[in-house]
Amino acid sequence: MPEPRSMTGTSVSDNCDVAANGNAGCGVHATAPNSYGPGFNAAGGGFYVMERTTSFIKVWFWSRGDPTVPSDVSSGAASVNTDAFCDINAHFGAHNIIINLTFCGDWAGIPSFFDQGSCSGDCNTFVNNNPSAFEDAFWDIAAVRVYV
Repeated sequence: MPEPRSMTGTSVSDNCDVAANGNAGCGVHATAPNSYGPGFNAAGGGFYVMERTTSFIKVWFWSRGDPTVPSDVSSGAASVNTDAFCDINAHFGAHNIIINLTFCGDWAGIPSFFDQGSCSGDCNTFVNNNPSAFEDAFWDIAAVRVYV
């Protein structure tokens, strides 16, 4: 990955090889507090847009109601003009869209991790015995659009 990159987030690493830096890849930490979690929910969601070509992968985020959302995005069109920076085919395979809540994912699925501090037992037992703790854990997706 070239450095510096034109972005509003904070670079995790310039090496996209997951084996090179503890599976961090060449990710970017979002700095907008409304791009995830309670801030995202309070804003009524937003738009995540990914463009992938043989030359680059780019991701944008706009909060719902943001006056800078391009009309192509808010109207559902697929027109974004961008520049290339990387040999994508040499480093990335096909993408899959995965939407899940992962209650007991990578970290929580490790018993020694879940059995720290005020936590006790394991994640699966907690999830199975406390369904009310997750009554607000859901996705409310207006649309997923894929353009090729």
